[in-house]
Amino acid sequence: MSNLKGDNISSVSPMETPSKFSNLWDDEFVQSMQTSYAESEYRERVETLVKQVKILLKEMQTGFDGDLIERLDIVDALQCLGIDRYFQDEIKLALDYVYGCWDGSVGVGLGCKSTTKDLNATALGLRVLRLYRYDVSAGTLKNFKDKNGQFISYGGNNDSNQINIREECMMRSMINLLRASSLAFPGETVMEDAKVFSSAYLKQLLEKSEDIKHKSYLKEAEYVLLYEWPSTVSRWEARIYIEIYELDNSRLKDKIILELTKLDFNILQYIYKMEMKKLSSWWQNSGVSKLIAIRERTIEYYLLAVSVVDNAEFGNTRITFAKASTLVSLLDDLFDDHLTLEQVELVVKAIVQGWDISIVQNIPSNFKKIVEFVFKTLQELTSEATQIQGRDMMQFIAKAWADYAEASFKQAQWKEVQCVPTYNEYINIGATTGASGVLSLHPILLAFPNLEDDAIEKIFLNKSRFYELIWLTARLVDDIHDFQDEKLHGQTASAISCYMKDHPQYSEEEALFHINNLFDQLLKELTWEFLNPNKVPVEWDKLYVNLSRGFQSFYIFEDGFSYHDKGVKQRVLKVLFDLVKI
Repeated sequence: MSNLKGDNISSVSPMETPSKFSNLWDDEFVQSMQTSYAESEYRERVETLVKQVKILLKEMQTGFDGDLIERLDIVDALQCLGIDRYFQDEIKLALDYVYGCWDGSVGVGLGCKSTTKDLNATALGLRVLRLYRYDVSAGTLKNFKDKNGQFISYGGNNDSNQINIREECMMRSMINLLRASSLAFPGETVMEDAKVFSSAYLKQLLEKSEDIKHKSYLKEAEYVLLYEWPSTVSRWEARIYIEIYELDNSRLKDKIILELTKLDFNILQYIYKMEMKKLSSWWQNSGVSKLIAIRERTIEYYLLAVSVVDNAEFGNTRITFAKASTLVSLLDDLFDDHLTLEQVELVVKAIVQGWDISIVQNIPSNFKKIVEFVFKTLQELTSEATQIQGRDMMQFIAKAWADYAEASFKQAQWKEVQCVPTYNEYINIGATTGASGVLSLHPILLAFPNLEDDAIEKIFLNKSRFYELIWLTARLVDDIHDFQDEKLHGQTASAISCYMKDHPQYSEEEALFHINNLFDQLLKELTWEFLNPNKVPVEWDKLYVNLSRGFQSFYIFEDGFSYHDKGVKQRVLKVLFDLVKI
């Protein structure tokens, strides 16, 4: 079994160094990347395979009553493997059929007319239907609990064959129960029960993994215990499920599905490599890393960009997002580690007054050069957005960066005088310094031409509960994982310390427990805001929620933005560099 926590042996060899400020993916390494998947023969094979899978899906629609679970399995597989975009019409037909069989009180069985309901089918159906915004209630899971609160999956007798069947059925049921529970809406206590029960079962399963025959389910259990839906990203999930299905290809209806997935993955990776070369050249040519010690994370931010939007046609959007993220990181390090409060104030004033470089004439030359680079890049990004939108975008982009800069200055003031504000004072400022406004604005301006002014303002001015939840969860997850490290660097204000100020009777451990609970509730509310079956989402909502999920994924193993060894290195390798073997 591979360990998702570790850094597996890779076909590439990036520079190894423990330094927080180092760049694992220097320009020489990035420019050396090669792949043959630019050839037309691969794209033509993809087109052929897509047609064949469509035929497969069409045949499934005319199958017998007992194929309900087959429909769910294949739709789930297409989504997990990241190729569902090719089959949206076919997926809708399959899920319309499943939804027509859904019993609001007890879920579904293996077939539409089945009188025996099934936990695995119901849990999987709940997850898949909810992801596609069908109106399904988590209350159906209550019917699978016994009087002791245990979730019942399969009966059967105790002969050896039945035991093996029961073991596989229980693993599948618990995996899908846990996956369903990560789509919980506020107030769904049965989903919390499902998460606790299924997690405990799967953790015990992994402890005796050597005795388990079904290795693909073990690997899937390992994955779903680490990556819940609010912290999953599509390309990483596709890579993991390729490995899962390779362990047991009988779980897929036809081997052409896996072949299509592998080709699609490698073709997209080729596109990503070409984009990374441009991005790396941009960073190398800036010369910034020679001026001061900073975190160099341009490729990691590109990985986050792929999490936000992974389709081939959005290359400029990804590059722009990675550049904007790099600027945020650069300013953050500059403000926190290098400038005096008076110098921070000057840089902030220059940003607020429309990127006026004359205001920082008297700061040290290396810092001034960095500010010049930031302003030059912002002007380029604004010009690109203006071209896409067909009108001047300066007012929006300048406002977003001004808000971010002013909030950062407020935090710098708190740090200077060792002030701990109230929680409400902090969270309003802290949510803005999380940079959700600037990081969402730039890619959306490039991905969606001809946006109306009010739509743009909603996005970066936080004018709805949906956007507010994105900002708040980004702030809280950073504070939960970083507040101890920040304290060592003199930062006094965090969600935890400010909550303790408001509630002096609470210890740090108790405050952290409360903030964790608040964070979990906000994630549930965000899930509801995005998947609410009564809401028709605007087309950029998915991009925005992908930003949230990508951001959350960087904190699965503590702070992946600051430290290379927190799981992110492995994802960079397996998503962006290492080809899938075909």
